[in-house]
Amino acid sequence: MNYLGHLVLSGQDDEVLLGNFMADAVKGTSYKMYPSGVQKGILLHRKIDDFTDHHESYLKGKRRFYDDYPKMGGVILDIVYDHLLWQYELKYRNLNLREEIKRYYQTLDDQKILMPDRVKFMYGYMKRDDWLSNYQHEWGIRRALNGIGRRIGYSNHLENSFSLVSRNRIKFTEEFETFFHEIKNEVNYS
Repeated sequence: MNYLGHLVLSGQDDEVLLGNFMADAVKGTSYKMYPSGVQKGILLHRKIDDFTDHHESYLKGKRRFYDDYPKMGGVILDIVYDHLLWQYELKYRNLNLREEIKRYYQTLDDQKILMPDRVKFMYGYMKRDDWLSNYQHEWGIRRALNGIGRRIGYSNHLENSFSLVSRNRIKFTEEFETFFHEIKNEVNYS
């Protein structure tokens, strides 16, 4: 899961949300230097990543990218899952993502001082360009994939990978819904 998925699965605790958001930049046991709620969020992020990396529905989707985008399937699918999360929430209306995203940005703004520098830097762009809202649109996902491809010097036009999703939308959607129901239970999301 990418940023939006992690934030949604954080629940309502502000410190957990911050920890989950910045966890990729916190290595090893260095998470112990943060307040206890932030520590819980970092550990939650690791739990989500581990569950995701081993979930059969996620692995099926990831494998579809291997032929054209070797080694990038997980990166692509994480971003695609944020798009599918938007579609899921628009369909089932369990969560008002527009309002939740405002809360996420406000919560992260309020605690930005605790973020590692590289997270603060990235977050500035995320908020300015409203990545979280843009994930609902295909152009937003293509833009995110293009940005990642440029940053890592990946030459296969990563943004074009979304056409595979478009051609297999029903499979990706079914796999996401199975995955999302199970991960919500795994992390005790309410």
